Amino acid sequence: MRTKSIVAASLIFGGLLTVAAPATADWARRQELRSDRRELRNDRHDLNSARRELRHDLRRGADPAEIARDRAAIAREREELWQDRREAWGDRHAWRYDRDWGWWRWYR
Repeated sequence: MRTKSIVAASLIFGGLLTVAAPATADWARRQELRSDRRELRNDRHDLNSARRELRHDLRRGADPAEIARDRAAIAREREELWQDRREAWGDRHAWRYDRDWGWWRWYR
């Protein structure tokens, strides 16, 4: 009787584990997408702050060196935003190679 209950419990546990594994993988993917969106939002905020700083300096008549620094900061922020967008797009549209199945989208 004890052996039957151990086998039954292991079958139930295995079935639950089989059902729960894709859910945890989907949850991890959602967390990664949230992180990507948060990073893009922060980069856009930094870019807008750098642009506001440049406008402020132009209005108050800052020297050319400070304006050049502001423009360099804007260029850096735009480059960083572009890189992050490219990485996020690549993560969503990545293809993986599996020996048995060939090329397939890894996230779906």
